[in-house]
Amino acid sequence: MQFTRQNIGQAAQKERIEAYLILLISSTLYAGNVIAGKLIANDVPSAGLSAVRGILGLMIIVPLTWSRLKISTRPNRKEMLQLLVLGFFGITLAYLTFIVGMKYSSGTNASIIAATLPALTNSLLVIGFKTKLNKLQFWGIATSFLGLLIVFTKGSIHHLLTLNLGLGDIILLANVLFMAFFYVLSQRIMKKLSSIVTSVYALAFGTFLLIPMGVWQLVSAPWHINFYKLLIIIYMGCFVTGFAFFLNLKGINLIGSGRAAIFSNLQPVLSIVLSALILGESLAIYHWVGFLLVISGIVLSLAKPEQLLKEPCGNEISPATAQGEELKSTL
Repeated sequence: MQFTRQNIGQAAQKERIEAYLILLISSTLYAGNVIAGKLIANDVPSAGLSAVRGILGLMIIVPLTWSRLKISTRPNRKEMLQLLVLGFFGITLAYLTFIVGMKYSSGTNASIIAATLPALTNSLLVIGFKTKLNKLQFWGIATSFLGLLIVFTKGSIHHLLTLNLGLGDIILLANVLFMAFFYVLSQRIMKKLSSIVTSVYALAFGTFLLIPMGVWQLVSAPWHINFYKLLIIIYMGCFVTGFAFFLNLKGINLIGSGRAAIFSNLQPVLSIVLSALILGESLAIYHWVGFLLVISGIVLSLAKPEQLLKEPCGNEISPATAQGEELKSTL
């Protein structure tokens, strides 16, 4: 009996280590998306790049999840319409605003703005669904927005009084707002449909909506690409939208969404580190202050709400993270 328990304990420990490594890889891939977006945003039309990214992601994620999709309940017409709306906000608008925002903002600012997603998601739950927040969550939202305001105004009262805010930062805030809206709506749909069906259909619909504008831009607008830029596009499509999404599900399947949520909070940290190493960006004092406030707000925002639909999930196309345990038989 003791030997059996020891084996079980060792197997559980090995599984946890495997999950931590998988989630660390996934978080690093997501963090690298900010750097990739900054490096290529000015060379390829935004809609064209977004459409290609979605197509490449589907080419990876559909084969990896096909066995699960076949046995899942298929959405009806009403649910199809809801998934179309999800795709429009979470993929079409989110991908477009991300690329456009990266043209005018820095990787550091983008990382800090993206870190406010939990606070924005909770705010939408309060406004749209009358969710009650406890005191920790309230202060978490307030702290995150204070940190965001400091980054927006570069720590200058003059910038605040004159409303001299960066265009790229405002667009990236809209990007996070679209994602927060996407997560809130997806949580309601996932009461009827599995998380994997919700995620894949939303990605497919959102990509489909991007294709007409993407093709038009690629044909009519000038764009510059070489082998190096091609690798960046493949990274954003295959490795971020595809593999990182799948690895995120795999990690949650092993240790649950609660523990896995901690790793999603590493993404802005990793993005800032990568921005400094690859893009050569330096952190000003207001960056540090804003970043620490946003991270503190994240910790407070993760406090259990008194009345919440479901736990807000990680980054970009990952609503399935809230119910990743459903994939156990597949992954």
